[in-house]
Amino acid sequence: MGKVRIGVALSGGTARSMAHIGILKAFEEHGIEIDYLSGTSGGSLVAAFYASGKSIEEMENLAESLSWRKLAGLTLPKLGLLSSNKIREFVIDQIGEICFRDLKIPTVVVAADLTTGEKKIFKEGEVAIACQASSSIPEVYTPVEIEGHSFVDGGIVEYMPVKALSEFGEMFRIGVNLGYESGKRKRPRHLVEVIMEVTGFIANLNALESEKVADFVIRPDVERFSPFALNKAADLIEVGYVTAVAEMAALKEAIGRYASFTGKLRRFLTGVPGRSAG
Repeated sequence: MGKVRIGVALSGGTARSMAHIGILKAFEEHGIEIDYLSGTSGGSLVAAFYASGKSIEEMENLAESLSWRKLAGLTLPKLGLLSSNKIREFVIDQIGEICFRDLKIPTVVVAADLTTGEKKIFKEGEVAIACQASSSIPEVYTPVEIEGHSFVDGGIVEYMPVKALSEFGEMFRIGVNLGYESGKRKRPRHLVEVIMEVTGFIANLNALESEKVADFVIRPDVERFSPFALNKAADLIEVGYVTAVAEMAALKEAIGRYASFTGKLRRFLTGVPGRSAG
């Protein structure tokens, strides 16, 4: 039986995306080797850093030093309240102006193309600008212009980018959904929270569709954390870690079933008989 190829789809979540670091940490400690990554919005940053070779410890330290000053710049309010250029600068500062082909783990990043109204899967070119495009929340950040197209947050088209992993072929697909909510909602206090609620509605709907095609879904309970709570990095990482550890036995069992099924299917298609138990 050959090694199961594993892909992990990291959803958006703004500051909550730091929970992904804890999940990746648990995977490393429990021997879950990741072959492919996909990311949307905040998940695209975590995916890019991890795929570039940054260690979990480096990512933890980075998350705990993060501030909005590093991720947003003021702009004239024409197409957005803030400029997302600092996101690209931040990514370049951490991993350089590398291209997707340079990543140690094959990765794709999802954004929404306002010019065509379609999903854009970045798999070539500079990683930093793809992460900037994927993370540009509509009306909060100005759209990112790339080759005549305007791009915004990928959560509008695929919040948990499980389907985007299909760019790499067949594999066991793990989705991490940070958008799971109990149904209780707080009244928005200002314009940005209104925007976040609206984009959240859209993201939650398409996340449900993504869950249907995932082989396994992890849903850390990060609802109590504000999407803007960058100062809660350690707590968010811990929630991701604890959730993944709690799901580990079920995850490994699911991978085992997948390996058994694909092995039998491969033997059936090739006409090679399996070994008997005796």
